[in-house]
Amino acid sequence: MEQGAAIASIGWCILSRDITVPTGRSSGSNQSPTKDAAMPPTPILRLTTTRLPLYAALLALVAALALGSTSSASAAMTKGLEDDRMALSDDPTVRQTFWAHAADAKVKTVRVLARWDGNASTVPDDQIQRLRRAAVEGSAVGARLMVGIYHGIGRGKPRSFRVRSAQSSAYIAFARSLAGGLQDLPIGSYLTWNEPNYKTTWPQAQAREWVRVSNATYAAFRSADPNVPIYAGEAAPETRTKNGSTMPGAFFRKALCLTKKYRSASRRSSCRKTRLRTDGFTLHTYDFTRAPTKRTRNADQWTHGNLRSALRQIKRFAKAKRISKKAARNVHITEFAYRTQGRHATRPSRAARWLKSAWRSARRAGVRSFTWYQLQDPPEVNTDWASGMISRSGTTRATWSAFRTLR
Repeated sequence: MEQGAAIASIGWCILSRDITVPTGRSSGSNQSPTKDAAMPPTPILRLTTTRLPLYAALLALVAALALGSTSSASAAMTKGLEDDRMALSDDPTVRQTFWAHAADAKVKTVRVLARWDGNASTVPDDQIQRLRRAAVEGSAVGARLMVGIYHGIGRGKPRSFRVRSAQSSAYIAFARSLAGGLQDLPIGSYLTWNEPNYKTTWPQAQAREWVRVSNATYAAFRSADPNVPIYAGEAAPETRTKNGSTMPGAFFRKALCLTKKYRSASRRSSCRKTRLRTDGFTLHTYDFTRAPTKRTRNADQWTHGNLRSALRQIKRFAKAKRISKKAARNVHITEFAYRTQGRHATRPSRAARWLKSAWRSARRAGVRSFTWYQLQDPPEVNTDWASGMISRSGTTRATWSAFRTLR
């Protein structure tokens, strides 16, 4: 590895000295989710929290070294990476590999997701410990966590499925517990809800109710951790199925009580005063079949080729006073990748070219951060999602060479 990887190894040496294995089984999971699959439980390694002040002091020095040669670089768009299977792994070797690659590519944002079972009101201790460990290890290489919540409460449910008020309350409390467990660590941002326009995560008939839940989640994060940015959106780029999901443009207009012309859909005060509390807007701009500069006919389809259109729509939300103007200017792409297997797989050489093109177009459009989903293909051969820049055998692909040089 180059200098970044060497710095990561230094940080790892500091971190690996005081980690112990608890007895018994844990209720959490350290696996990265497929895009639509439940997570099995696994045993954990626990970070000893009594020494976190010492870690913070040591890691401040290591992070300064990691950032030293790039401190004068432009902060126009931050590079991000997500691979929960690796970053939250209980295998020290797997984690070291992840953080070494993150350092080598000069990644500054690492997106991670806590797992919610649809009922819990507190985050299991094993999940908190993994996330805390990731925050500390990320600091060693100059990266901060973007923390969201993963679930599939609508999976396998009919279109008539509705989120109960008790379930919403549990989720909000879960978010408060999550931020409370991380508030003493250098977290980069929080995310209120993942892909609300996708039917496995939110009933589409309750789009208006989603705003209330997202706002309450924002407040929960803010009360527990007052100084960290909180983002909403996390829009799936297209419906992907014909079983009740909604194109993001249409979903957010409905959620924000707007017509297609971005006027209030009703004269009622509850509609006209709709506001989505957020410090920024986040997008997932996957498109596995077209170049990232190729637009689609449907402007409500927020694929990467329609990025400019999506940004215009977000600004129109602000003009309609549904979100703040500041939030409309603070847009992040929090998932982007090309699949490496299955019928939507993209040839590595083409994926590398398209990745560079997608990065350039996002940077020109004023996007603040750009996160690739999955560093390495998962070990399961028959997984329904693989988009690694490294094969499961450890061979780097052309996408990795492209990613590490993105500036």
